[in-house]
Amino acid sequence: MRRLAMPVATPRPRITRWWRPARTEAALNEVSTGSAWKSIPTWFVYGDRDKNIPHQALSFMAERAHSKQTVVVKGASHVVMVSHPATVAKLIEDAAQASGSK
Repeated sequence: MRRLAMPVATPRPRITRWWRPARTEAALNEVSTGSAWKSIPTWFVYGDRDKNIPHQALSFMAERAHSKQTVVVKGASHVVMVSHPATVAKLIEDAAQASGSK
């Protein structure tokens, strides 16, 4: 958990259960029918201390998806939405406003 959620304070067990992805044969072998980022506007937020996905890969994905806005949160880990919820919420609000959603 430290690798995933640093520098988040000791996580609550009920939340960590939600974080764990389903690791079933079906989930790992499901065929994708297309890439949404190719046709849907994209906004991107990630932490510069993510130890699960390298910063360069995250930056590449944001650029490839033609991100409308990319926010790199200094010191944040893979679970940036837990350690910096206000930053993530702001980006979601910006995206909704730019898309005409309420």
